[in-house]
Amino acid sequence: MRAIAIVNQKGGCGKTTTAINLSAFLAGEPRRVLLVDMDPQGHATLGLLRDPSQLEKTVYEALTREQGVTALREVIVNVRENLDLAPADVLLSALPEKLRETPGKENKLSEALEDIRQDYDYVIVDCPPSVGLLTFNGLKACSEAIIPVEPSFFSLQGIARQMETLDLLATTAGHNIQARALITLFTGRSDVSNAVAEEILRHLGDRSFNTVIRFSLKLPEAVGHGVPIAEFSRRSAGFADYRSLAQEVLAQERLPQESSRFASSRDDESSEDFMPAPPAALQRADYALEVRMEASPPTRVDEGVLFTIEAPHARSVQIAADFNGWVADEMQSFGGIWRKVVPLPPGRYHYRYVVDGGWQTDPLNVNVEPTPWGGYNSVFVLEGNNGNSLRR
Repeated sequence: MRAIAIVNQKGGCGKTTTAINLSAFLAGEPRRVLLVDMDPQGHATLGLLRDPSQLEKTVYEALTREQGVTALREVIVNVRENLDLAPADVLLSALPEKLRETPGKENKLSEALEDIRQDYDYVIVDCPPSVGLLTFNGLKACSEAIIPVEPSFFSLQGIARQMETLDLLATTAGHNIQARALITLFTGRSDVSNAVAEEILRHLGDRSFNTVIRFSLKLPEAVGHGVPIAEFSRRSAGFADYRSLAQEVLAQERLPQESSRFASSRDDESSEDFMPAPPAALQRADYALEVRMEASPPTRVDEGVLFTIEAPHARSVQIAADFNGWVADEMQSFGGIWRKVVPLPPGRYHYRYVVDGGWQTDPLNVNVEPTPWGGYNSVFVLEGNNGNSLRR
């Protein structure tokens, strides 16, 4: 059984999203997977159960042996084929105080997993965004860790703090963890995110995944519906990227285990020749066209404004607007999502899509205005260089 902690002391980095979707894709391989929710916020539980209020017992009871619970399997619920969940709720936040005087309190999850070790191929532990007893329980129960990192300035500090936590665990408890960073929420639309992503890859080398999780609106939507992205949108960036991550994790089944922790420096391999090439997506000049794999309203990208519309069965899709004199320009199809990037100065614009000769407004842009000759145009406002987004 492989036990993998999803951990980062910094919140908002896609930690729970990664735990849910990696678990779901591994279960589809098929592997027998248990997702353990160790976060009192219970977001992994909310992301897989449509009505968690019906739960009577959670991880808290399994670790404290309350309400007659004597084993973790007594709180586990099946949520999908090959995928089980050990749920959590806010009561879990009381665990540190409850176990304050208990010897070996940091080993409670490890001990609970011993009874079910033969039942699963993978255990994925969703840790809380903090340093404390809950996180240490999650880490002590695992031999591997995935550290989701969004490409921002503060994330570099977060990696350093997380490395210190893993070093502390190895020093004080003699428990070594093979850890790898995973870049998440990547847009590729700013110099900062690109620079930080490249810095992470340069600094960590083979301690980072080749897969990059791109920003996708479909991922939070899937969580809101209580389903993994694999069941919500198969034609999205989130689906493609988390499937790729699962394949990387599965590929490690055939590899010998690497050394335990991040190295803070690689003096013996400091040459760039020893650093793996960044993911292909980061090297492509036209990556802005591929950042969003689902349709969206007009979106500012480095090259201008990205127009997208979903039309999987269309033979031809064009865009006509006041900025091109209402002469329909051809769009390109990427898996049924038609796209075109148009360089535009700041201003207010009207446009329509032409799908197989039929003119229509943008179904994802609610702002429309009537035309003098009848019908409606979609409308958006492109702000100046100081504006970070479009107004519709």
